[in-house]
Amino acid sequence: MLAENSQGGFSLAEMLMAMLIGSMMIVSVAAMYPALQRQSLTLYRLYRLEQSMEQVLMAIAKDLRRAGFLFKNGNARVSDAIVISQHAQSATGSCLIIRYDLNHNGVIDSVDSATAEHFAYRWLNNSIEQHRSAKDCHGNGWERLFDPAEIVITHFSVQPEGNLRHGSGENAAYYLIMLEGHWKRWPSVKQRLRLRVGEVR
Repeated sequence: MLAENSQGGFSLAEMLMAMLIGSMMIVSVAAMYPALQRQSLTLYRLYRLEQSMEQVLMAIAKDLRRAGFLFKNGNARVSDAIVISQHAQSATGSCLIIRYDLNHNGVIDSVDSATAEHFAYRWLNNSIEQHRSAKDCHGNGWERLFDPAEIVITHFSVQPEGNLRHGSGENAAYYLIMLEGHWKRWPSVKQRLRLRVGEVR
């Protein structure tokens, strides 16, 4: 007598149910994909914007930390090393002029010199501009640090925060730098950066 072979399998109803569930999952994933793609693009644009703005912020902070340095007797410093002002068409505190001895010759080279050591930054026409020999926040010869066709800077300011006492007994003036902007093509992708910088005197 032959042994009866019993083999299991899916019924037609089970197959149809599995296909229905699979189809629903595929449709759900397909519907979510554009949203995920948009979110990914937004995050990437936000990262690129932050990176570009942070690069400029770090350059300003680097000059600010050097303010007043004079290569003479090791630690001599100059007065009026930091001037906070503004262009006539810009907001208060949106222009910064910093003086320090970059070439270590013991003096601050004048604005008329080829090696001028007056480092200025200003906010004008939705961009940040820099100038190496600026005597004030006006005039020509300024170079843009952002392309206004790509990045729109909506705010730039430098605010002194007074003096604090360190444990070493040194007085330190602190400055708060604020920078805000967005992509011109995607105004909803915006960024705001704040940096507190100390200038040891």
